[in-house]
Amino acid sequence: MNYKVKDISYRYSEDGKNVLNHVNFTIEQGKVTAIVGPSGCGKSTLIQIFSKVIPSLIMNGVLEGSFDMPEGTFVSVVSQTPENQLFGYGVEDAIAFGMENLGISQEEIVERMEYVLDLLNLQHLRNRSVATLSGGQRQSVCIASVLAMNPDILIMDEPVSSLDPNGKLMVQSILGQLRVSGTTTVLVDNNLVWSADIVDHVIGLLDGEVVFDGTRDEFFRDFSLQKKLGVIIPQEVEIYRELSKYFKEIDLFYTLEEAKTQIEQLITKGSGLKSFSESCSCAPIITTHNLTKTFSDGFHALMDVNANLPVGQVIAILGQNGSGKTTFVKHLNGLYKPTSGDVRYKGDSTLKKTVAQISKDIILVFQHPEHMLFEETVERELTFCARMQNVPFTEKQLEEVLNRYDLSDERETFPLNLSMGKKHMLTILSVLFSSADVIILDEPTLGMDDFLVKDLEQMIHTLTAAGKTVVIISHEIPLVFKLADSAILLNQGKKLFEGCKEELSRKEELFDAIHIALPPVVALSKSLGLEQICYTVEEFAEKIKKLKK
Repeated sequence: MNYKVKDISYRYSEDGKNVLNHVNFTIEQGKVTAIVGPSGCGKSTLIQIFSKVIPSLIMNGVLEGSFDMPEGTFVSVVSQTPENQLFGYGVEDAIAFGMENLGISQEEIVERMEYVLDLLNLQHLRNRSVATLSGGQRQSVCIASVLAMNPDILIMDEPVSSLDPNGKLMVQSILGQLRVSGTTTVLVDNNLVWSADIVDHVIGLLDGEVVFDGTRDEFFRDFSLQKKLGVIIPQEVEIYRELSKYFKEIDLFYTLEEAKTQIEQLITKGSGLKSFSESCSCAPIITTHNLTKTFSDGFHALMDVNANLPVGQVIAILGQNGSGKTTFVKHLNGLYKPTSGDVRYKGDSTLKKTVAQISKDIILVFQHPEHMLFEETVERELTFCARMQNVPFTEKQLEEVLNRYDLSDERETFPLNLSMGKKHMLTILSVLFSSADVIILDEPTLGMDDFLVKDLEQMIHTLTAAGKTVVIISHEIPLVFKLADSAILLNQGKKLFEGCKEELSRKEELFDAIHIALPPVVALSKSLGLEQICYTVEEFAEKIKKLKK
């Protein structure tokens, strides 16, 4: 049985503009369908219609058309914001909540609980408080709570946005298993990097209308459409897209192995990497000394972490979920006080300062924008930091930022009504008017399409050009290597590495130890024997073009 989306149109008020316009497509049973499109294209509205939030809970809008499915079909949604979907103090409570509301027997709840804890490798978290989990761990628990309800249609709204690469592979594997068992999955995610191997069908939305309805391979061969929709694609496919400009005989590839095999047939192999002399010898702006944090439930989040964050650089904080990344940066801005150890800004300890005092120098942008949106309009939100810190700004400066980041038409909009990507961008933009020298971005690409990610890249370059220091926590490893100058690598609360990007890219054993893969351009640079490591697709393609046989 397939599920039909029949001529759906929707607007949020009687006199409002249509968010969806005559949307028609079919969701095939047992297949994985990806719905993609730029921020604000109507993806989230479709989810609310599929799950019957519209019109059951949101009743003021006008809905035309229908989502046809057999009577009794159970649809469940994994939210992009896990905090909105986790109920209860502990992990087991959160997973059991949905099953209890469905009236499932206690015996079956226990059985399903064990199944999803094993499936998502969460047994070690079952007795933990949800409040002490990392963002990625909460996301995993959220996925477990939905899978435990055994839905007929599983809808996942950016389900891996907070997960580390290992977690993404796990979810990919689980969706493959669900596909075999006949479960229908709908992924609403503009990032196809993690799901390229399992997606069967792609629906492209633009301005509320379907502009693409076809197979994954058809979509990945349509370069102009990918760019038009702002879809983030696997770096391997980006490499194919760039190389196909110079090598017409090259075929579409999705994996490193396929890329290496094809490229080796096209080029004369290089002589190997040259030695490097790059160093991160800049003076530190922040230092941590034996930083240790133990939470009240006994969990050791950080253990004797000594680190130096160089002034004026982009510094990546890397590691798997639960490695201590967010805990580490929350000590830098004073949200956490260490169990022992010290944090120093320009040589002075920050331990006796308040968060408000520290924020004048060090500011943290949370991974979930709802935690940072306070004002009634986009304009006031944009200037919030400046007004709180008495930092002067001009109307011209404000206009420039609104225009540059396509927010002029949203100037008077209530911030929480923006798309997730734009909400996140707004919280980051607000630091442009702050007095802080150090800006910390925790998973800054959450909810962003490719257009917003490119805006983010440009913004980070602008900040560092102005002498600011930018600290990034991100699981988007290709983006991290593209932007970062140096990195700190954490694992289970301990520091494994600290140094420049060039040095880190040569330490494959560290990435093997924490089960994170090097970016494809870095891995291919090494395996193909290029004379230096490339960090961007464009740089890599230029090197390969010069080695053409």
